[in-house]
Amino acid sequence: MKSLLKFILTVINIAVIAALLFSGYGGHFNPSVSSIPGIALMLFPLILATTCLLLIIDIISWRRLTFLPALALLLCAVPIWNFCPLNIGTPKIGDNYTRLKILTYNAFNFDNYHHRDSATYNNTMSTILSTDADIVCLQESLYDDPSTWNIDSTQIDSVLTRYPHRLHGYGTLAIWSRYPMEEVRMIQPEDPSGMFMCVKVDVKGTGLTLYNIHLQSLGLNNIDKELYGSITRRPTTDKLENARNGFISKLSHAMKRRAVQARSLRGQIDSIGGRNILVAGDFNDIEDCYAQRVIEGKTLHSTFATVGCGPTVTYYANRFYFNIDHILYGGDLQAIEYLRGESRASDHYPVCGVYAIPLKSKDYYHDRTSDNTTAQNL
Repeated sequence: MKSLLKFILTVINIAVIAALLFSGYGGHFNPSVSSIPGIALMLFPLILATTCLLLIIDIISWRRLTFLPALALLLCAVPIWNFCPLNIGTPKIGDNYTRLKILTYNAFNFDNYHHRDSATYNNTMSTILSTDADIVCLQESLYDDPSTWNIDSTQIDSVLTRYPHRLHGYGTLAIWSRYPMEEVRMIQPEDPSGMFMCVKVDVKGTGLTLYNIHLQSLGLNNIDKELYGSITRRPTTDKLENARNGFISKLSHAMKRRAVQARSLRGQIDSIGGRNILVAGDFNDIEDCYAQRVIEGKTLHSTFATVGCGPTVTYYANRFYFNIDHILYGGDLQAIEYLRGESRASDHYPVCGVYAIPLKSKDYYHDRTSDNTTAQNL
């Protein structure tokens, strides 16, 4: 009997370890070939927790097995760090650098996620202003009439004063900036839920190429969301089968579309050029996913992985607790701080990155394609 229990425990160890390695490196696989690794990556936190629990069980029941989960955790050190970085402290800024704060925020079209604002101000607008960011990258930022969403004149005046340079790009994208900027024309994805925006910004004489993006949405309807919520509360065989035929297939389709969009964006980043680059927005996929890795290439880095501390969630609606809003940086920029706000005015949390940018960089506006566009008023 004891031998049988040891055999079962060994099999469980091997299965969990294989799942950990497969899910941890799921972002390395192209979803166009198979979306299974990408979906497994979304389960990495759960499998990681299971592996840690299994390590404790092995220590208690059969210590000879502990080397298996311990080795697996060691081999997954990089994925674990990407999920839960432990960066302590804030790097110092040199004398020839200036501080730059970027906000990326899916604004839910300025409608309060939980209910329409009953006050005389708009919660989403208050959230944006409270961050005091130098540049604001907005996704889902459409609204018809300021009075519809209780955007009062004081809030509008604050935006106009603080951000004199404002561009409303393709679809629902917008960028507000303290610094002058000009838009660069980009080739848009075929699917309307994917969209890109690029601007060249003059930050005190230093050039910055900034991308605001929204990658392919999942396309889930209310039935899919209710099914997912039901599964997370009480999974059954029937529910899992319905999920496989329903929202999991939509998840797979969205991953494949994001892979195409990421390759297109990366190609345009290389074509547009510029040394100091920021890519911010709603990626609709988690940290270290395939799309993010493609966009990063060999020149960009994750702000969260570089200066973040601890696991985080940027989307919380319908029990989908994932980190899907990212800021990538490259060139002479130095990441200083990663900040995630607590406002629930949208179904996304606001995310800020703080950077040290060198003054008067010589590569200012070094691009091959540019489209000067007059900034639109708010």
